[in-house]
Amino acid sequence: MKIVAIDVGTSRIKAAVFIDSGVMTALVDRRLARLASPTTQSALEWAETTEELLRGLAVEHTPEAVVLTGNMHALLAVDAAGEPLAPAVLWNDTGAQAETAELNRQGGAELLRQFGNTATPVFTFPKMMKFRREQPDVYVHTKAFLQSKDFIALRLTGQYATDPVDASGVLGMDLDTQTWNPAFFAEFGLDVSKMPAILPSTAIVGTVTAMAANRTGLRAGIPVIIGAGDLSTAAVGSGVDEETMSLTLGTAGQLLAAGDRAAGEALAGRLFVFSHADPQLRLFLGSVPAGGFNFEWIAGLFGISVPEFFQTAAAGAAPNELPVYLPYILGRGAPFMDYIPDGSWRGLTALHRREDLCRAAVLGTLSALRQSGDLLETIAGKRPRLVLQALACREAVVREAAAGLFAGKELLLPENSEASLAGAAAIALVGLKLAPDFRSAIARLFQASGLPSSPDDASECYYQRFLARQQE
Repeated sequence: MKIVAIDVGTSRIKAAVFIDSGVMTALVDRRLARLASPTTQSALEWAETTEELLRGLAVEHTPEAVVLTGNMHALLAVDAAGEPLAPAVLWNDTGAQAETAELNRQGGAELLRQFGNTATPVFTFPKMMKFRREQPDVYVHTKAFLQSKDFIALRLTGQYATDPVDASGVLGMDLDTQTWNPAFFAEFGLDVSKMPAILPSTAIVGTVTAMAANRTGLRAGIPVIIGAGDLSTAAVGSGVDEETMSLTLGTAGQLLAAGDRAAGEALAGRLFVFSHADPQLRLFLGSVPAGGFNFEWIAGLFGISVPEFFQTAAAGAAPNELPVYLPYILGRGAPFMDYIPDGSWRGLTALHRREDLCRAAVLGTLSALRQSGDLLETIAGKRPRLVLQALACREAVVREAAAGLFAGKELLLPENSEASLAGAAAIALVGLKLAPDFRSAIARLFQASGLPSSPDDASECYYQRFLARQQE
């Protein structure tokens, strides 16, 4: 069976064809016209770009099913005709600070108990509060608030729906029952009827309509699986389990892990805790909001390209001679749970060169994610394996830093670095009954090779000293 997986990112939209053996047979993508770190995007551009990609795949590959994933925590208001009422507000818009403070002041420990997280301005719920207060007329005419993949599902099937992963990233979904909490919405002046139905990630949300078939070239009537938010699909596609973490450097930096309900309850308030596409697990996230964006930003300061940034960083001094870089130019994320920009270099001297500042940025970003890993393992047990994804697997200077800062871990480099697409395909295999469970589906889709993870004693010592300096 041919399954097309769609990933609605904020920088690129991708579509890939998988067959039920787990092999990816085609991959297409389009880069979105965007600022370096946009806080809003056009949902119609998401849709039109997706439809263009599907038209190209449909001619040669004739997909028999569709599965979806995409960026999380957005605010996208659509009307009764399914048309966007305003640009989508993205995860990195942190303007809802006052609403976040109100939620935490009134909700307190109850937010952690029911939803697994306290409020942050990244989540959709405080964005909805701000939207209602600033644009009350538009709020009244809103039929539903959707996430990126859910808007594509609507365009393909005509159905308003989401999944537990994206719903848990809104705030307001009970993690145990996987249902919206009407009393919570009402307490803060929001209408829960504007939220889409929550379906299991493996559920068929509907079938491709005749109108969507005309726009995409897909065959009318083929099933569309709702899928999951991209954090969960990235974890699934990276083979994350109770013994394996993944480290991803995209726009944000993310350390992803999974565990049972008890581990989730213990980690609540320390790391982000979300639902998982696999209902047997919870998803844990340590984050640096700027992550890989740090490298793009610094490259811009020095007037060089991002590839030149990594070449420059590779020529930097040894870790013990570098300044310390605090990568918090978009806030500190988890485990600090704040989104107030506070980045800096510390310990700069007149002897430091551009190369040193670039290398310090790489080490500082990974060191911040190492803090989340230490916290996770202290509370929820050791994870001996670490999968490197995105920039973390492509750039040698990043891989070297990961080996030094995560010394003792078995480092794995995936054969297919399109983790979110592979994770979405795994969800489809389970949903279409082509695999009996997630473990079996992941075994088909995730293959990795080992990387050297034991630097020499002197190098390891330098990396560990840098880590200690960064955490002072």
